[in-house]
Amino acid sequence: MGPAPSRPELHGVPAGPTCDRWVPLLELADEPEPLREYLNDGDLYGLVGENDEPRAAILVIEDGPGVMELRAVAVDEAVQGQGIGSLLVRTVLFVLAQRGARTAVVGTASSGVRQLAFYQRLGFRLTHVERDFFSPEKGYPADLEEHGIRTLDMVWMDLDLGPFSLGG
Repeated sequence: MGPAPSRPELHGVPAGPTCDRWVPLLELADEPEPLREYLNDGDLYGLVGENDEPRAAILVIEDGPGVMELRAVAVDEAVQGQGIGSLLVRTVLFVLAQRGARTAVVGTASSGVRQLAFYQRLGFRLTHVERDFFSPEKGYPADLEEHGIRTLDMVWMDLDLGPFSLGG
């Protein structure tokens, strides 16, 4: 029997060229053109696996006083379904709460049924729909779809970070 696998550890990834090795993973969460536009606008958190390979990542961007947006959340397809995404999101939400954030927001495509369920299981609540968000003008392919559903609208959700705070 080999050594036990190491526990995932959260890493802060500095902006700039260091982010480049995370781009292929983050492209699971967004199209390349929009991703490149905002990649250095926030804080990138990641989990690495064996051989220091990126396994999961979240790009967090400030969206106003006390409000943080989880802009790109991605988990390597090889480790999806193992709780890595939930671990990463919960850990980052805890870190954000400790830094004074009060609310986390996230948007995902209305066609992303797995993602919609994932965020709701984590406690996020639907707030509104932004119609026609995924347009060619914003760098998205006109024929973009998931699960046989055309990707047009962004569904926004939020979560109160109070329960993640140590001080309450």
